[in-house]
Amino acid sequence: MNFFTRITLGAAMMAAAVTMNAQNRQDLLWMAGDALSYGWDLDKATALVATPDNARVYTGTIHLEADKDFKFLTTYDFGNPEIHPVAPNATPDADGKVALMADGDDNKIHVTETANYLITVDTEAMEATIVKSEYQATAIPFCALFMVGSTFESSYSCDEGHILYQDQTHPYVFAVKNQPMLTGTFKINWAIKGAGTWNKDYWYFRDSDDATKMVLAADGDNQWEVTAAGDYDVTADILSNTISIATSQAGVESIETDTEAGETVYYNLQGVRLSAPAEGEIVIRVAAGKATKMIF
Repeated sequence: MNFFTRITLGAAMMAAAVTMNAQNRQDLLWMAGDALSYGWDLDKATALVATPDNARVYTGTIHLEADKDFKFLTTYDFGNPEIHPVAPNATPDADGKVALMADGDDNKIHVTETANYLITVDTEAMEATIVKSEYQATAIPFCALFMVGSTFESSYSCDEGHILYQDQTHPYVFAVKNQPMLTGTFKINWAIKGAGTWNKDYWYFRDSDDATKMVLAADGDNQWEVTAAGDYDVTADILSNTISIATSQAGVESIETDTEAGETVYYNLQGVRLSAPAEGEIVIRVAAGKATKMIF
């Protein structure tokens, strides 16, 4: 059987219109309220993430409880600028729209049906769009994941954690492409403020027996290792607790191979099939009709 795949490069840097005080993050807009699984506990607060095509727009999918309040925060601490609905006790209109204002009265928003919602906040138009997500199979607990470690210039600074972006179609999948990484190790957290306490409950760790698996709140501080500096594609799935880490460097643009169904084979970057790849070698892995560039 003939399988074909193409490896592409891509990255985006984002900034936002709202000035962030704490952490000086301009790409995140936090949420808090009884409608969320963590309520008003900002240690556990998730954040909407600025979109690549418009830095003034933040988006994310999250589970909301009906008839319970929430609002948007520009930091993960109270007492800093917030974003509220113009009307008290606001609900989205027929199109999911809610008019917003900066600070003002401490008005809040609520939805009338418990569900996962795709939320978009436009800080230029000062308008939120809150509509039910197409995905409702499981409750989505947060809108982003954050990587920290010696693989980054920011090292283990939780406030400077590197974002794994939520997939809107499959909101339990979080990924980044073409992420520059140094030789070293990293781990993943789901809430920036809580992660800064180093409580293991806020962290995903590498499974001690399988580097393609994530373990939440594990003992041992096991981390993923990057053995060669470069640009990487990282994808984490919080339903299957799996993670994929593959190089996205320029090199082999595409590979065409012949393999039997169910067979896994490896090629070097020159397209030569390998009988036994060396540990740490950059290879093309072909399995189940998909080719992936990765470190063996």
